[in-house]
Amino acid sequence: MSPTTTQKAASTGLTRKILENSVALFTSQLLAKVFRVLANFLLARFLGPENFGVWALVLAFIELFRFLPNFGLDLTLVRNMSRSSSTSGLSKTLFLRSLLSGLALVTVGLVLTFTGYSTDIRKLIYFYSLSFFLQSGTGVLACFFQVQLRSAALIWAYTISGLAYLGLILVGIFTRQELTFFMVSLLSSEGVLLLLFALTFFKKGGRLTAFNFSELTPLLKEAFPIALYLALVTAYFRIDTLVVYHYGGERGAGLYSACFRLSEAFLMLASSVAASLFPVFSRLKTENKPELASLFNKSFFWFFPFTLSVAILGTGLSPLIISFLFGEAFAPAAGGLAVIIWSVVFMFANSLSMQALFAFDREKTITQIAAVTLLVNLGLNFWLVPRFGFVGACWATLGREIVSFVLQARVLQKILVPGLLNRVWPHFIAPALALLWFYFYPASFKSAGIWIFTFGYLVFLLNRKGRPE
Repeated sequence: MSPTTTQKAASTGLTRKILENSVALFTSQLLAKVFRVLANFLLARFLGPENFGVWALVLAFIELFRFLPNFGLDLTLVRNMSRSSSTSGLSKTLFLRSLLSGLALVTVGLVLTFTGYSTDIRKLIYFYSLSFFLQSGTGVLACFFQVQLRSAALIWAYTISGLAYLGLILVGIFTRQELTFFMVSLLSSEGVLLLLFALTFFKKGGRLTAFNFSELTPLLKEAFPIALYLALVTAYFRIDTLVVYHYGGERGAGLYSACFRLSEAFLMLASSVAASLFPVFSRLKTENKPELASLFNKSFFWFFPFTLSVAILGTGLSPLIISFLFGEAFAPAAGGLAVIIWSVVFMFANSLSMQALFAFDREKTITQIAAVTLLVNLGLNFWLVPRFGFVGACWATLGREIVSFVLQARVLQKILVPGLLNRVWPHFIAPALALLWFYFYPASFKSAGIWIFTFGYLVFLLNRKGRPE
């Protein structure tokens, strides 16, 4: 067998393994997220916009501090394990994340003393902050399977955890419980997930080895640039809900959360694919840069048309989607969904771009982009939300994702994918025509289907015209 044939066979095998792991990651998270998303739809219907707004505020507040227990250690662990094939960093990362979870818990308590939130809201926030410890454990253990491209082993754990959460939510709805019960349900499902992850880890031969405490400081220094990036990203992802709550109260936060949660559900696919590709990106960066460029191109342009199709459908059918999932009480959220659904397109592209830049050790560049994006997001939110309410926050979310996408793409054009932006913009021709159609004519399944077909045909022609090698 010739070297060229051997190389192609190896490339095909790697692509197949990546695809299998991406499918496994997507399936496992889909099973967990589907049950959780379904539970949240039912919960939103039961609570109504006002109480659901309180629920969203609690989750958003805790998410603002999620970067502290993470501190970039998971990405650092995956990158190092991918390049060295060693699992010695698991114990160090788990120990550090436990310490940092305690620090995050204390920080949340200190910050809460300066807020004007009610006693009930503060209690819910204090209680859910325990999730720092649970998610730290599951995050580190998931890295082990992510690096080995064996994420399929976790499907059963995600399934049971998701079912447990859905079951507890249904019990709470039928017995008409308060918000505290539902928060306990969420925390319990995360505890179940950690337990099942640990059982799977040890069953599959995973081991936690001893380490020297002198190794912790270099690890923290290596992870710090990523931690700074995560802090900025967390802020611009979650600050919207707090701003809407400040100007629009509980109802505004509830309506915005309905829109944002739907767009976030589609982001799950992007996260799954990007998480599966990151170990391979890190490996190929040192072994075969042309193969890395090819893999990025394939991944990007396989899913980019799909997300645009989702955005077209989401815009045209937003009133039906909101009414079906959340009920008539959330009907005003349809206007916000028609806007924020387009951020899914750029969120997916940004997830892939970010992983590629991390593989190139471009933490400083990514942090600078995140800082600019945060400033844009804050400016747009404080300008638009007082004028347009929660819909203004939806426009701010879309604006920040576009800015992040353009900045990341400009960097990638220099180091990996020349002409990326020039290849992207023609894909928006048919969606732009679809938006004009939806603006002047009532949305229907028929018109949405016509434009989905038109867009699919345009993408086919663009791909036929020529692909970079």
